[in-house]
Amino acid sequence: MPRTNLEVAAALHELADLLEINGGDRFRTLAYRRAGDAVRGLGRDVATMTEAELTAVHGIGRATAGKVQELLVSGSIGLLEQLRAKYPAGVLEMTRVSGLGPKKALALHDALGVGSLEELEEALKAGRLRDLKGFGARTEENLLRALANHSREERRILLGEALGVAEEMLDGLRTIPGVERASYAGSLRRMRDTIGDLDLLAATSCPGEVVEAFGGLPNVGRVSAKGPTKASVLTRGGLQVDLRVVAPEEFGSALQYFTGSKAHNVKVREHAVRMGCKLSEYGLFRGPLWEQRIAAATEEEVYGALGMQTPPAPMREDRGEVELALRGALPSLVTVRDLRGDLQSHSVYSDGRRTVREMALAAAAKGYEYFAITDHGRNLSVVRNLSLEDIERQRAEVRALNEELAGRIVVLHGLEANIGMEGDLDYPDEVLAGFDVVVASLHHQLRGEREAMTRRVLRAIEHPAVHILGHPTGRMLPRRPASDLDMEAVCRAALAHGVALEINANPRRLDLKDDHAFLARQMGCLFAISTDAHSPRELDLMRFGVGTAQRGWVEAKDVVNTWPLEKLRRFLAKSPLER
Repeated sequence: MPRTNLEVAAALHELADLLEINGGDRFRTLAYRRAGDAVRGLGRDVATMTEAELTAVHGIGRATAGKVQELLVSGSIGLLEQLRAKYPAGVLEMTRVSGLGPKKALALHDALGVGSLEELEEALKAGRLRDLKGFGARTEENLLRALANHSREERRILLGEALGVAEEMLDGLRTIPGVERASYAGSLRRMRDTIGDLDLLAATSCPGEVVEAFGGLPNVGRVSAKGPTKASVLTRGGLQVDLRVVAPEEFGSALQYFTGSKAHNVKVREHAVRMGCKLSEYGLFRGPLWEQRIAAATEEEVYGALGMQTPPAPMREDRGEVELALRGALPSLVTVRDLRGDLQSHSVYSDGRRTVREMALAAAAKGYEYFAITDHGRNLSVVRNLSLEDIERQRAEVRALNEELAGRIVVLHGLEANIGMEGDLDYPDEVLAGFDVVVASLHHQLRGEREAMTRRVLRAIEHPAVHILGHPTGRMLPRRPASDLDMEAVCRAALAHGVALEINANPRRLDLKDDHAFLARQMGCLFAISTDAHSPRELDLMRFGVGTAQRGWVEAKDVVNTWPLEKLRRFLAKSPLER
């Protein structure tokens, strides 16, 4: 059976994880992870590519391309099979529990013989970890909570991966004769950060034929259930996709129903009842026997018949959106079209994969007015970073590039500064003051106590050179949890010091997460939605950050990179602003 991009990427990530458990070179481990990310983001089927074509892809070197070819040709990777034989599968699964990385998982296996999630739970409940070096009673408590969460989340995939699969399935679905409209629904349409099963909806007058043809789409590995108007399949990558087929005149009410959330739908149906109506996936009805359908064709028609604005799908979580929609008072949410630039990206000066010029030209091609290069400061030792000489050389390069581009796009010379243990940054104040934009971010020692972690972040926010707090909690989906921060205190400080809170658009971060963005909006904070792009392709990740911002009800007026360059420069100069 041909290997899909997701399967190849999963094998490369597993190889990286096992190498890390095995104590392998961290740069080699990182190379396999980057190659997995690159394969997952390819715009074509990896099985159709030659080794030369693979090595031309940024993020894939000769060694990793060879491993991809080995997997495609033989069905396995020799090194991966050796490592699988050396470590029980459960040890690798243990590393995916938040707070339990490769070193700790291996320590538990060596010291206690723990080799599965079940054995880990038994050891935790028996208190066997607290006497081990590097663990303790508090670690046991945290791991028990993380294990409970893991059992709920283990079948979920990241938003970016899910959307890629959904769009591929929709492309296939729309080629089936008789399909008039099609959309994804569920938590994916609401832009949740992780997704369980995919929900697709199709409008057609010939449901049986569409259901039958859906099971034969190229990405379908197995049909697990099928009926007259619905089907469940597993993709070749193992993801469950549920299709519901409806009549064209019912598409809007069905899309509203299957988008959810459940809590939102309950609130809307309660309002319908108060109006003397009945709302279901088949439409909005009234009459003694509910025989009169008054709306169903579009979502706008359904909500309009209920006397409501149509809440954007990411808002539908019963956070008050129904009440606002009834008053005609929904916020004007930020959209991708509102953005005038990107304020965090990386080049070959640190861990990016393209030059400053290549990144700037890619941003210009997206129609941006401005674009910030923010390579890593010198205190982040795990990647290449900016020396003082690099800073001057890069600043001169940016200056020359702006002269060359002559206003086509303005490149801002920025820095992603590392927040130290005491809230300190990478360089003396006079060096920091020379950057156009400074993003301060947590990158290491992320598991401290709440008070200490919050104090560390507040000190960084208070630094006069800092403009943006980057990926504020440091989480990395699905394995690294957010740092324990007093987010209300962080928001108050950001508001007081004129620092924007980043919503990092990389699907592995989406940080601020939606509920933190919701809180920050309520407190009046400013935001920056940034891709943290390390290659031109990653500039396309912006829609995930916007989706998260929409889940937090963030409006365009409060996002600094929706502002014209002149207003942005006033913000960067810490000048008073009209909101």
